[in-house]
Amino acid sequence: MPTQSRAAVLDEPTDEGDFADEQTVSVETVEVADPQGEEVLVEIKATSLCHTDVGFALGHFDCAYPLVLGHEGAGVVTAIGDRVTDLEVGDHVVLGRIACGRCEQCRAGHSNLCARRVPANESGQLRTGTVPFSRDGEQVHHCLGVSSFTEYTLVSQDVAVPVPTELPMDRACLLGCGVFTGFGAVENTADVELNSAVAVFGAGGVGLNGIQAADICDADPVIAVDMVPEKLELARSLGATHTIDASKTDPVEAIREECPDGVDYAFEMTGQSSVITQALDTVGSRGEVIRRRRPAYSVKSR
Repeated sequence: MPTQSRAAVLDEPTDEGDFADEQTVSVETVEVADPQGEEVLVEIKATSLCHTDVGFALGHFDCAYPLVLGHEGAGVVTAIGDRVTDLEVGDHVVLGRIACGRCEQCRAGHSNLCARRVPANESGQLRTGTVPFSRDGEQVHHCLGVSSFTEYTLVSQDVAVPVPTELPMDRACLLGCGVFTGFGAVENTADVELNSAVAVFGAGGVGLNGIQAADICDADPVIAVDMVPEKLELARSLGATHTIDASKTDPVEAIREECPDGVDYAFEMTGQSSVITQALDTVGSRGEVIRRRRPAYSVKSR
C-alpha cells in the first residue's frame, strides 16, 4: 500500500529569484510507491539545501516537472524490495547517487559516469524506471535519484549508503552532495600530491570540503578565494594557508604573486563562467583546472 508523505513539490520553474513572493514550491501530500525489486523506502530524518536546488527552481537543468526536490538526505530504511541484498529495515543511510554497478563505466570503477544515471535523472525516474511519487493520480517526478524534501522517499539500493547509527543525521545528510563533491574533486579526480600548490575558488559547502581534502593531502599552499569574509575565515580554520577576498583583490594577480609559476591545481566550485576563466589564468604550464559545478544553461561559456 502506498505511503502518504508530505513533500516539497516544484510544479514548474520560475524566472523570478524571489521565492518568498513567488511561492515556487508548495508542500503537499503525495503518495510514495511501495518498493519493488531493488528499491528501498527511506524515512527522511534530515536533509539540506544545496544551490543546485535553486537551479532546479530556476529551470537551469534538463528535467521533468513536477518533481519532489532535494538531493542531500539521510534517514532510516523502512521497507525493501525482494531483490535488495545490502540493506535491512532499520539501517541508517545517506542518499548518494545512482550507480547501477553493471554498466561498463561502473565495472571500470567510474560509477560517477554510470550509464543509467543521466537518463534516469532527466526523466525524473529511479534507475529501475519507477516514478515513485504521485499526487491525485498524477505522476510527480524524482530528483537526481534522491528526492529528499519529503517525509518518505523511494530510491534504488545503490543510492542508499549505510552509515553508523551514532552519526547524527543532520551531519550525515551533508555527505550526500557537498562532501563527496568537494572532497572527491581533490582526493579522487585530481589526486593532489604532496606539496602541490592548490587554489580553491568558492568557499561554500563544496569548496570548504575541497579545502579540507587539500589539507589532508598536505598541499601547500592551499589558497581559498571567495567574496564573503566569514567564509574565508572558516576556510582558514579548515586548512587554507592563504585567503583572497575577490571583492577587494584581483584573485589572479594575488595567486600569481604567491605562486609566480602558477598553481598545480585550481578547483572551480562556483559554476560562474568568469570564475572558470580566472581559474584557467592561475594554473602553471602543467597545471590542471577541475570544475565541479557547471554553469546554468542560460550562461554562455567561452
